[in-house]
Amino acid sequence: MISCLRKSELHRMTRTIKTGPKGNHRLFSARGVGRLISIVGVIFFISYFVSCAPVAQQKKEKTMSEDLLSVSFPTEKEGWACGRWGVVLHTADGGKTWTFQSSGIENTLASIYFVDPQNGWAVGTGTIIHTTDGGKTWEKQKSPVPFYLMKVYFVTPLKGWIVGEQTHILYTIDGGKTWDIQFKDEDYILKSISFCGPQNGWAVGEYGYIYHTEDGGTTWKKQAGNFGFSEKTGEVIGDPFMFDVVAIDPKTAWAVGIDGNVTRTVDGGKTWKEVKTDAPKTQLFCVASNRIGTVLIGGNGTFLISTDNGKTWKNPKFEPPIIYGWVYGIAIRGSSEFVAVGWEGSIYLSDSKNPLSSWHRVKM
Repeated sequence: MISCLRKSELHRMTRTIKTGPKGNHRLFSARGVGRLISIVGVIFFISYFVSCAPVAQQKKEKTMSEDLLSVSFPTEKEGWACGRWGVVLHTADGGKTWTFQSSGIENTLASIYFVDPQNGWAVGTGTIIHTTDGGKTWEKQKSPVPFYLMKVYFVTPLKGWIVGEQTHILYTIDGGKTWDIQFKDEDYILKSISFCGPQNGWAVGEYGYIYHTEDGGTTWKKQAGNFGFSEKTGEVIGDPFMFDVVAIDPKTAWAVGIDGNVTRTVDGGKTWKEVKTDAPKTQLFCVASNRIGTVLIGGNGTFLISTDNGKTWKNPKFEPPIIYGWVYGIAIRGSSEFVAVGWEGSIYLSDSKNPLSSWHRVKM
């Protein structure tokens, strides 16, 4: 497997363990290599998702079966999804049908976000692209760092953030014409960011690190996370990696991660407490909410829904089942319906405004 990886990939793998769909997401920094015992659950993903295309193949024709990693619906009807090989898909009928849009790149796009039907951004392996015409045309924007970019989030057509490696948070106030480094810390990876308004937001990532702002990012304060070495064994110890976060209001946010970990704050981050869901000890990749009590969590062969702010959890029926697949992105569509995306181009829609009803995969 390794012999057919490009030299650049080999270099990256010497200082990081890759996981996530097809090995396109750097999820652990150099310090994470020592914590092998805590990531046994992701060995499957390392072996399965590090794809091994022939060395001579420099480009690949995009197909509807490419893994999808993110989805965004600024309105009930208009939505976009992105994934491997620079794939960008668009729907104008609430997700019933999808068409390709030309992103102009071949790099993996890890995150996409539309603040309205015209203005959207997508980020990934050292890439930022932007559209002002609903995806008809995409233009590259310059990143101030040469790192993997994991998640993009905007609160207005001008004001937005991106998180990535080495605890970097990038910020723009001009729609991405210029991106600046708003915050950076130690060599940890931030995987996700979410705001509930222009001022209040959270960023989460490696070793359970959680950062919070109450002033639009002027200051970011660490609220959780732990990394260190055992005095007895010298092994790396730390809190579970967090994959995604959703900000509900200035006091409330949810975060999910490896080993079925779900955590929540209801006091603005002064305390983060584990939420029992009875989920298996697997990777939980994404979390979404309608912000009025419904919370959805997707992951490796797992999908959980609570309609009572996390008091009880249920597993909706998926057709076909996702037990051998994974969901990597969830977005709310309109006021009460949701869309989920994941492996091999899978797109699932809830069959009614009640997300506890059955979900069906869109036929591409």
